[in-house]
Amino acid sequence: MKIPHLGLFSRLLILFAVTTIIISICIALGSFAITEQRAKIFISERQTQLYEMLQQIAENPLDKEKLKADARNNRVSIMVKRGTQLYSTADNFPEFSALTAAAQPIGNLFFSKVGSKYFLYASFDDTSVVVTSKIANLIVYPEWLILWPWIVAILVLMASYYVLKRLLNPIGQAIESAKRISEGDLAYRITVHPKTELARLTTSLNKMAADLQKLFQSKNEMLMAISHELRTPLGRMKVSLALLQQNEITADLTSDINYMNDLIGQLLEGERLQQGSRVLNIATYYLPTLVDDVLSETRLSERVEITSALPEVALRVDVGRIKFVLRNLIQNAIDHATSEEKVKLSVTITEPSLLISVTDHGPGIPTDMLEKVFTPFFHAEDINHRSTDGVGLALFLCKRIAEAHDGQLTVNNTAPHGCQFSFSLPISCIAAFE
Repeated sequence: MKIPHLGLFSRLLILFAVTTIIISICIALGSFAITEQRAKIFISERQTQLYEMLQQIAENPLDKEKLKADARNNRVSIMVKRGTQLYSTADNFPEFSALTAAAQPIGNLFFSKVGSKYFLYASFDDTSVVVTSKIANLIVYPEWLILWPWIVAILVLMASYYVLKRLLNPIGQAIESAKRISEGDLAYRITVHPKTELARLTTSLNKMAADLQKLFQSKNEMLMAISHELRTPLGRMKVSLALLQQNEITADLTSDINYMNDLIGQLLEGERLQQGSRVLNIATYYLPTLVDDVLSETRLSERVEITSALPEVALRVDVGRIKFVLRNLIQNAIDHATSEEKVKLSVTITEPSLLISVTDHGPGIPTDMLEKVFTPFFHAEDINHRSTDGVGLALFLCKRIAEAHDGQLTVNNTAPHGCQFSFSLPISCIAAFE
């Protein structure tokens, strides 16, 4: 017979039902469980009544039907040995010799344990009566075993938690997939799919990621193609303008062409950096020399104050792109300063990163715009005293370059005014730490 496929709801229902039943049984057994010693005390306290009950059975003529009825009504099993005759209401009695060998006297009664079962018996002349109870055998345990119902209950709860976690694990995978896709990781895929209705969710998320990846790849390819194609006519226009008589109009046209050329170059760079570290040209470069190279450029060195000793280490980085980041952060801080106070530059090494900080003394950035400064084509029109010149891709590219190096680029306002851009690189970028 083919077993029908069970959906998620059916599996959860079965898990809940089985767990509830087992836990209920364990709680009931644990609540009524007593030790052997406690059972002996119980018998000792009632030995007179129990002895009289067994004596009555021994003295009465052996009526098998009445004996069965009494055993059934009292939920016990009874065995009577009279001379060589032996009669019992059940088949679970051991040899009488085994009972006597394990017997422990309690007044006129004998308490005996054979295997895992407990028996109570008494002898009267040539008759012996033995009684055992299924209930007693369920609730009486040795001292070391008295806690087993609670232990089983805990183990069942742990097992149920594990099974429940396995059943609902696809939901966690779906959440992780949605998070990774929202962060731009379109290559992420869920590799294990459940055999429940949740498989539709996980496979749909994978399909959505694949479709988005194809869509963005097509967009990027089109953007790259258009950008390359635009550079050729722009180059010809620039050459043609150079051949004309120079005046205010040709100067404006040349400026516009240069702006377009910069825009295309930065768009291409942004698309290349989507591939992460694969596009980096890694080389070893001395850190103080790298900083000096950037500061030696026009107007930068005289407006910058280095507030910490530059670590004398060599970096394994894409030198050109790291210079681009440092140059833009410093130039950005200078452009946005409202006073002649120098921009502060510090470079420190603390596990697990190398941190480059650039701090200006401008008006700062509104809190709700702090993260927006890294978005493409962002202009700070609403930020007082901040320049809006440029394409609006520089900080976007700086963040992409930082992430391609497995680093980060963040911005925070400083007290009482100004803001600080922090560019961190992993400690593994330092050649000595490889």
